Amino acid sequence: MVEEDIKFIETQHIDLTDVEFKGRVLDIGGGGEGIIGQLKGERVVASKRRESELIEAAPGDYLKIVMDAKELKFLDESFETATAFFTLMYAPLLDHKKIFQEIYRVLKNGGEFVMWDLTMPKRDIRSKNYYGVNLEVTIGEKKNSTGYAVPWKKEQNLKYYSNLGKTIGFKILEQDEINEAFYIRFQKNR
Repeated sequence: MVEEDIKFIETQHIDLTDVEFKGRVLDIGGGGEGIIGQLKGERVVASKRRESELIEAAPGDYLKIVMDAKELKFLDESFETATAFFTLMYAPLLDHKKIFQEIYRVLKNGGEFVMWDLTMPKRDIRSKNYYGVNLEVTIGEKKNSTGYAVPWKKEQNLKYYSNLGKTIGFKILEQDEINEAFYIRFQKNR
């Protein structure tokens, strides 16, 4: 991937300082900067398909495990919270439903799935091949600067994920668009 071939949107600023999660947290795609692991420490189990990305993840007191989100190896109702911090943009659209189903399965009744991701518009044929964002993430006094870019093969937005969550059985507790990023807090209710 060559930087000249990436359509970067305006830097997004996200403040996680006051974000609350219940109980033990499963962080889907928790490699890279390990933002959720940095935020909640030993309460977090960070999962990622690639071992190399977990090895390179930011150090912390959180557990890192190699696992595919389409086939979580946890018993039903194992977690109070699941998160996905700019993760689902990397997953093919065809995998999203299965990932949501697995998250729903491993959450306890009343558990929450909290996600942040990037709004990606439909790609024009003349557009660049990748779509990306630089993030400034605040956790208390700590500032993290990072960036994400993916092949621009799909479009996604808050409405798409809200509808997907409802289809699986999630209730939406809150949602917000933050410039060209978004945030959704779902709850499992059976």
